[in-house]
Amino acid sequence: MEAAVPSARTRSLGIRIPAWWESAAPTVAALALGAIAAGCLLIVLASVHGRSFLAPTLHRSPPDWLTWPFGGFWTPRHLDRHALQLDLLVALVGMTACYLVAIWLAPRLPLAVVASFVALTYVILFLSPPLLLTDVFNYVDYARMGVVHGFDPYTQVPAMGMRHDAVWRLSNWHHLRSPYGPAFTLMTYALAPLGIAASYWGYKALLLGVSLACAWLVVLIARRLERSANRALVLVALNPLVLVFGAGGQHMDPFNLVLILGAVYLGLTHREAIGSAGAAAAAAVKASAVALVPVVVAGTVRQRRSLMGLAVGAAVLGAAVLAAFGPHPPAVRAQSRLVTPYSIPNVLGWMAGQGGESDTVRTVSRAILALAVVACTLWAWRTRDMLAPLGWLTLATIATLGWDMPWYLLWLLPFIAFVRGRVFRVLSLAVAVWLTLQWLPMAPRAAHAVGLTPSHSVVWKQNLAYLRSLLH
Repeated sequence: MEAAVPSARTRSLGIRIPAWWESAAPTVAALALGAIAAGCLLIVLASVHGRSFLAPTLHRSPPDWLTWPFGGFWTPRHLDRHALQLDLLVALVGMTACYLVAIWLAPRLPLAVVASFVALTYVILFLSPPLLLTDVFNYVDYARMGVVHGFDPYTQVPAMGMRHDAVWRLSNWHHLRSPYGPAFTLMTYALAPLGIAASYWGYKALLLGVSLACAWLVVLIARRLERSANRALVLVALNPLVLVFGAGGQHMDPFNLVLILGAVYLGLTHREAIGSAGAAAAAAVKASAVALVPVVVAGTVRQRRSLMGLAVGAAVLGAAVLAAFGPHPPAVRAQSRLVTPYSIPNVLGWMAGQGGESDTVRTVSRAILALAVVACTLWAWRTRDMLAPLGWLTLATIATLGWDMPWYLLWLLPFIAFVRGRVFRVLSLAVAVWLTLQWLPMAPRAAHAVGLTPSHSVVWKQNLAYLRSLLH
């Protein structure tokens, strides 16, 4: 528990804190945390209240199991898109202000209070229909391909045999082989025999548990590093962009993050072999974690044990994957060609006269990431420390992605909490702000108003055509 007392820095500077603020600060912190949970609840209720971009899966007479428990509160109606975008913008800005206040004042509260607000917020989003995107039903779609229909999602696309399955109209990656890691796919295979509704709710229950496990690991790591556990918990678990787009969208990234955080904690507590095996599992869950594995292994005190754990973990996972899917990797190569209009490579490519993320820009981005992997691995090996190298490598990964989704910020937040160094934090904050701004409602309109128009180039139109070819 963290005591509600002035910080050592405040005392050392001779700053006198008014008595009224000392008594009011915990209340303000609790109100900020409550406002974040309330903002999530309002967005969830709005998504069920009417047909809108907030919940794309509710457009076509959704079944009751998809709108439970909020669906019976009122009659759905069509909502004005512009007004709803403005409302969402106000909600996200207000939640972000509360988020910053909560980060500042979180140490004034008992950890149990902060953790209760975190749990409440995630339960609210657990009960939500999928917000803003439909990826959760892509997971169900690929699982049903293999278990129910006998198609390999790593060699065939859903359009080849899933058109008559009920999940077809709820999913959208119809012409893309599964880009998800085989370990994650095997997990969804276990849910597929339960049916679409049970698979959906079973997956969400697992996601809720894994998300809370990530929060718990953040607390453990913060305590191990003698940092504020409260502040780290709020920073990582309650970012509004990640909450609404990530947890609300029920995306699978926490399954990857929990293994990376577990590897970090196990490395800090000298259980390197288990941690490195967990890193191998993370790579089998999501391909983006592959780049982090050598840093995890190199950044431990007893590297031989790390290598042994990695070898055992990779061997066990490799045997299971080969038995289930054969030598067929996820469609990462196809997915890596996808581009969002305001990703850093696309904007830099547009500013450099390339029209956006052209083949040249994509090659340069991949080269930069490869150099970052080598440099961070050597850094970790020499210092026997994985945290800072992992943080910098994660930052490089996000900065070189042409397809950057708002919940990818979740990858970086733990390292912002734990890695010391002003340069890293400034650059991470810049990337986080850019990622936030580009995904705010009506952001493209604001960008066009100031002349930032990468979505008007020929290169963007080619990239957009490629995206649409995978969806339709």
